[in-house]
Amino acid sequence: MKLAPSTLIILGLAIGLAGGVSYWEFVGKPQRQEQQIKQAKLFNFTEKDVTAITIIKPKETLKFERVKVGEWRMVAPQKTPANDAPIAFLLGQLTNVERVQDKDITIPVQDQAKFGLAVPSATIQVTLENGNNHRLILGNTDFSGTALYAEIDPPAEGTTRQVALVPIDLQNAVNRELQEWQAPAQKPTPKASPSPKP
Repeated sequence: MKLAPSTLIILGLAIGLAGGVSYWEFVGKPQRQEQQIKQAKLFNFTEKDVTAITIIKPKETLKFERVKVGEWRMVAPQKTPANDAPIAFLLGQLTNVERVQDKDITIPVQDQAKFGLAVPSATIQVTLENGNNHRLILGNTDFSGTALYAEIDPPAEGTTRQVALVPIDLQNAVNRELQEWQAPAQKPTPKASPSPKP
Protein backbone atom coordinates (compact mmCIF):
# COMPACT_ATOMS: atom_id res chain seq x y z
CA MET A 1 0.00 0.00 0.00
CA LYS A 2 1.43 3.33 -1.06
CA LEU A 3 0.64 6.51 0.87
CA ALA A 4 -0.07 9.77 -0.84
CA PRO A 5 2.63 12.48 -0.47
CA SER A 6 0.24 14.74 1.47
CA THR A 7 -0.44 11.92 3.94
CA LEU A 8 3.31 11.39 4.41
CA ILE A 9 3.79 15.11 5.10
CA ILE A 10 0.99 15.12 7.68
CA LEU A 11 2.38 11.95 9.28
CA GLY A 12 5.87 13.49 9.43
CA LEU A 13 4.50 16.68 11.02
CA ALA A 14 2.57 14.64 13.59
CA ILE A 15 5.68 12.64 14.53
CA GLY A 16 7.75 15.84 14.76
CA LEU A 17 5.10 17.53 16.90
CA ALA A 18 4.87 14.50 19.20
CA GLY A 19 8.66 14.51 19.57
CA GLY A 20 8.68 18.24 20.36
CA VAL A 21 5.94 17.88 22.98
CA SER A 22 7.77 14.91 24.53
CA TYR A 23 11.00 16.89 24.71
CA TRP A 24 9.15 19.88 26.19
CA GLU A 25 7.52 17.75 28.89
CA PHE A 26 10.29 15.32 29.80
CA VAL A 27 13.45 17.38 29.30
CA GLY A 28 12.46 21.04 29.28
CA LYS A 29 9.95 20.94 32.16
CA PRO A 30 12.38 19.61 34.83
CA GLN A 31 14.96 22.19 33.70
CA ARG A 32 12.38 24.99 33.99
CA GLN A 33 11.27 23.76 37.43
CA GLU A 34 14.89 23.61 38.62
CA GLN A 35 15.47 27.16 37.35
CA GLN A 36 12.32 28.39 39.16
CA ILE A 37 13.51 26.79 42.42
CA LYS A 38 16.93 28.45 42.05
CA GLN A 39 15.27 31.82 41.47
CA ALA A 40 12.94 31.32 44.46
CA LYS A 41 15.80 30.46 46.86
CA LEU A 42 17.44 33.31 48.69
CA PHE A 43 20.97 32.21 47.75
CA ASN A 44 22.51 29.48 45.62
CA PHE A 45 25.30 28.33 47.91
CA THR A 46 25.39 25.45 50.38
CA GLU A 47 26.07 25.48 54.11
CA LYS A 48 29.49 23.89 53.65
CA ASP A 49 30.53 26.74 51.32
CA VAL A 50 30.27 29.31 54.13
CA THR A 51 33.48 30.15 56.03
CA ALA A 52 32.45 33.32 57.90
CA ILE A 53 29.23 34.98 59.09
CA THR A 54 28.68 38.52 60.35
CA ILE A 55 25.37 39.57 61.90
CA ILE A 56 25.00 43.34 62.25
CA LYS A 57 22.16 44.47 64.51
CA PRO A 58 21.43 48.00 65.76
CA LYS A 59 23.06 47.38 69.15
CA GLU A 60 25.68 44.69 68.43
CA THR A 61 27.74 42.99 65.76
CA LEU A 62 28.47 39.27 65.93
CA LYS A 63 31.22 37.61 63.89
CA PHE A 64 31.79 33.90 63.45
CA GLU A 65 34.45 31.89 61.63
CA ARG A 66 34.21 28.26 60.63
CA VAL A 67 36.73 26.00 62.36
CA LYS A 68 35.64 23.01 60.25
CA VAL A 69 32.37 21.96 58.66
CA GLY A 70 29.74 22.05 61.41
CA GLU A 71 32.02 23.71 63.99
CA TRP A 72 32.18 27.48 64.52
CA ARG A 73 34.06 30.01 66.64
CA MET A 74 32.82 33.45 67.70
CA VAL A 75 35.45 36.12 67.02
CA ALA A 76 33.41 39.22 68.01
CA PRO A 77 32.26 40.62 70.37
CA GLN A 78 34.12 37.86 72.26
CA LYS A 79 36.56 35.16 71.22
CA THR A 80 34.95 31.92 72.30
CA PRO A 81 33.66 28.65 70.85
CA ALA A 82 30.25 29.18 69.25
CA ASN A 83 27.05 27.25 69.79
CA ASP A 84 26.76 25.40 66.48
CA ALA A 85 22.97 24.87 66.72
CA PRO A 86 21.82 28.49 66.12
CA ILE A 87 24.43 28.90 63.37
CA ALA A 88 23.19 25.72 61.67
CA PHE A 89 19.62 27.04 61.93
CA LEU A 90 20.63 30.37 60.38
CA LEU A 91 22.57 28.70 57.56
CA GLY A 92 19.63 26.38 56.93
CA GLN A 93 17.39 29.41 56.55
CA LEU A 94 19.82 31.12 54.17
CA THR A 95 20.40 28.08 51.96
CA ASN A 96 17.11 26.19 51.98
CA VAL A 97 14.15 28.54 52.34
CA GLU A 98 12.44 30.26 49.43
CA ARG A 99 11.06 33.72 48.95
CA VAL A 100 7.48 34.15 50.14
CA GLN A 101 6.42 35.56 46.77
CA ASP A 102 7.91 34.94 43.33
CA LYS A 103 8.42 38.51 42.21
CA ASP A 104 10.44 41.13 44.04
CA ILE A 105 9.14 44.69 44.41
CA THR A 106 11.10 47.55 42.82
CA ILE A 107 11.17 50.65 45.01
CA PRO A 108 12.99 54.01 44.83
CA VAL A 109 15.95 54.23 47.25
CA GLN A 110 14.23 57.01 49.20
CA ASP A 111 11.38 54.58 50.09
CA GLN A 112 13.65 52.13 51.94
CA ALA A 113 12.54 53.53 55.31
CA LYS A 114 8.91 52.55 54.58
CA PHE A 115 10.04 48.91 54.47
CA GLY A 116 12.40 49.16 57.46
CA LEU A 117 15.44 48.86 55.21
CA ALA A 118 17.01 52.30 55.82
CA VAL A 119 17.86 51.20 59.38
CA PRO A 120 17.54 47.40 59.11
CA SER A 121 16.67 45.12 62.00
CA ALA A 122 19.64 42.96 60.95
CA THR A 123 22.16 42.57 58.16
CA ILE A 124 23.62 39.12 57.56
CA GLN A 125 26.89 38.89 55.65
CA VAL A 126 28.42 35.57 54.63
CA THR A 127 31.81 34.82 53.11
CA LEU A 128 32.22 31.71 50.99
CA GLU A 129 35.26 29.48 50.44
CA ASN A 130 35.70 30.95 46.96
CA GLY A 131 35.97 34.47 48.45
CA ASN A 132 32.52 35.65 47.32
CA ASN A 133 30.42 37.64 49.78
CA HIS A 134 26.63 37.77 50.09
CA ARG A 135 24.38 40.09 52.10
CA LEU A 136 20.83 39.82 53.33
CA ILE A 137 19.27 42.96 54.83
CA LEU A 138 16.17 42.38 56.95
CA GLY A 139 13.52 45.08 57.36
CA ASN A 140 10.01 45.28 58.80
CA THR A 141 7.36 42.58 58.77
CA ASP A 142 4.83 42.80 55.97
CA PHE A 143 1.17 43.74 56.53
CA SER A 144 0.23 40.10 57.28
CA GLY A 145 2.97 39.74 59.92
CA THR A 146 4.14 36.44 58.41
CA ALA A 147 7.04 37.66 56.25
CA LEU A 148 9.84 40.22 56.28
CA TYR A 149 10.86 42.77 53.70
CA ALA A 150 14.46 42.11 52.68
CA GLU A 151 17.16 43.07 50.23
CA ILE A 152 19.22 40.22 48.83
CA ASP A 153 22.73 41.20 47.69
CA PRO A 154 21.75 44.86 47.14
CA PRO A 155 23.95 47.00 44.89
CA ALA A 156 26.20 49.60 46.52
CA GLU A 157 24.64 52.40 44.48
CA GLY A 158 21.60 53.04 42.35
CA THR A 159 18.28 54.84 42.39
CA THR A 160 16.09 51.75 42.92
CA ARG A 161 16.18 48.65 45.09
CA GLN A 162 14.68 45.17 44.74
CA VAL A 163 12.71 44.20 47.86
CA ALA A 164 11.88 40.55 48.48
CA LEU A 165 9.50 38.96 50.96
CA VAL A 166 11.29 36.31 53.03
CA PRO A 167 10.10 33.98 55.81
CA ILE A 168 9.86 35.55 59.27
CA ASP A 169 11.95 32.66 60.65
CA LEU A 170 15.00 34.60 59.45
CA GLN A 171 14.24 37.19 62.12
CA ASN A 172 14.02 34.42 64.72
CA ALA A 173 17.35 33.06 63.47
CA VAL A 174 19.24 36.29 64.27
CA ASN A 175 17.29 37.72 67.25
CA ARG A 176 19.06 35.81 70.01
CA GLU A 177 20.80 36.80 73.21
CA LEU A 178 24.60 36.79 73.11
CA GLN A 179 24.88 33.75 75.37
CA GLU A 180 22.70 31.72 72.99
CA TRP A 181 25.40 32.13 70.32
CA GLN A 182 28.13 30.92 72.68
CA ALA A 183 28.91 27.27 73.27
CA PRO A 184 27.53 26.00 76.55
CA ALA A 185 30.13 25.92 79.32
CA GLN A 186 31.59 22.50 79.85
CA LYS A 187 30.71 21.00 83.21
CA PRO A 188 33.81 19.90 85.08
CA THR A 189 34.07 16.16 85.43
CA PRO A 190 33.89 15.16 89.08
CA LYS A 191 37.07 13.63 90.51
CA ALA A 192 36.72 10.13 91.80
CA SER A 193 36.88 10.07 95.57
CA PRO A 194 39.84 8.10 96.89
CA SER A 195 38.92 4.69 98.17
CA PRO A 196 39.46 4.25 101.90
CA LYS A 197 42.61 2.38 102.89
CA PRO A 198 42.02 -0.94 104.66
